This record gives sequence, structure tokens and C-alpha cells, in this order.
Amino acid sequence: MPSTNYAYVNGRFVPEEQATVSIFDCGFLYGDGVFETMRVYQGKIFRLYEHLQRLSNGLKLLQMGSRLVQEELRATLLQLLERNDVKDGMTRIYVTRGSSVLGLKTQGADQPTVIAIAKQRTTLAMMLRAVVISSIRLDAASKLTGIKSANRLLYVMAKQEADHGGFDDAVLLNGAGHVVELTTSNLFVVKGGELFTPPLVDGPLPGITRDLVLTLASKLGIPAYESSFGTDMFAEADEVFATNSLVEIEPVAEVDGARFDGHHVIMRLRDAYRDLVREELGLP
Repeated sequence: MPSTNYAYVNGRFVPEEQATVSIFDCGFLYGDGVFETMRVYQGKIFRLYEHLQRLSNGLKLLQMGSRLVQEELRATLLQLLERNDVKDGMTRIYVTRGSSVLGLKTQGADQPTVIAIAKQRTTLAMMLRAVVISSIRLDAASKLTGIKSANRLLYVMAKQEADHGGFDDAVLLNGAGHVVELTTSNLFVVKGGELFTPPLVDGPLPGITRDLVLTLASKLGIPAYESSFGTDMFAEADEVFATNSLVEIEPVAEVDGARFDGHHVIMRLRDAYRDLVREELGLP
């Protein structure tokens, strides 16, 4: 059955089936762009400002889209939610450099392509049953680690590797062998009642939910550390969980053969997270 949803494409709301971009768009040709994915609760976008700020940081790094105004993007997303009648679900915004001549040239691409989608969907956190250590290695020194680049090829390859092995997801390491993140999520380990997550210097995305979990841990009196660790940490862990805006806080049952049955710290953080969502968005 055809979708009745609308998409936003360069200033116009159009049916999703009619939403197109040029075959010469730099995002299509080279993954030259950035994006943000946000969770929608009862028609409201959680931490919208933080997502748009990270989008803006990405645009600045890639030296494009300087004329985009956050307030206009915010209004566009809210209009799209209303058009698609999205109460609980997700919305995503993409910005690419726009159309240009073939080749790795940025001259001539002076009009960014801006696309947004919004969908009603169930995004309740489930559980990652089994996670493998990927053979893919990330470059911790890359300037792209701090933004949501549209080029996700390394993460696609890692997820493909996990899928082919019958795993739910994969842990990516950097060149030093330090744990970085999962394919679409930040990663946390609980050991002896304390919380550990890879530091930004090791290459994980500065996740919106990651930052919030660290703040909540402090409020709950849970010691939390941003510190480097290798895969041997999983053999010593009591709990492991993933975080991103859609799944919130998602338990991981097994990593590289090490199993985790405890959810005590995870449940405390998840309850505090959902309380904060209701408080910030004014939800019952």
C-alpha cells in the first residue's frame, strides 16, 4: 500500500513517493552531508535544540549550509510531524552540499539540499541479544568522529559483518584496539556498580543520549567515567547497554561470548531518562 506520508524536500512538502534529489547531488555521489535522527514523543521532539546544534557543527566542519537557520529547520520539522500526524515515532533531517559537477569539487554546489522525513513507529527499547567484535577499525583522529556524517560506509560494513554471523550488532574498535561504539549507538559498561564509556578522544560520536546518561548517572550517584578500555572489559562487566535517541537505553545480553544478566543500573537510568523526557516535554 502506498505511503500517505509527506517528505520535505528543498522548501516543499511532497508525497514520499514523489520525493527526489538530483543524480548529481553530492550526498548521493559521495555521502557529502550530515544528518540527525530524533525521537518524537506525543508529537514533540526530544532534545531538538541539541540535535540541531550538532547538525550545525557538522555543516560548519564541512563548510556548507551556512545560510540554514536553526529556527527555520525547527519549524519545518514540526510542520512535517503535523502533516504526517506523527505522535510517537521519529523524524530525520538530511543536509547535503547540493548538486555539483562530477568529481571531488565543492565549487558550484552553493545551494544545499535539505530533506526531512517523519514517521510513526514503535521505538520502545528491546534488547540486543548477541553482539560481535567487528574487524572494522575506526580512525579516532578523524575529524568526522564528532559529526553525523552522511557517509556511514564503515558502519554499514560492520553491521553487514554482524548480520552475516547471526549477530544483532557489532562493536567497533579504533586503531589502538580501544572500544569505540556500536554501529548506530554509543556503548556503556557497568562494572562493580560504576559506569564506563569510551572517551571522545577514542572516536565515538558525541551522542545526545550518551551525554544525558552521564548527567543522569551523576544525579543518581552512580560513578561514571569516560575512559579507554579494550575488549577484555566485557569479560569483567556486570551490565552492558547501548544508547541512541530512538532506543533510549537498550540492554545488551552478550558481547563476544560474555553474557550479562543484570539490569539494575540499566533500569535505574532508563526510569530516570523517561522521567526527564516527560518533564522536559511537559508530558503526563
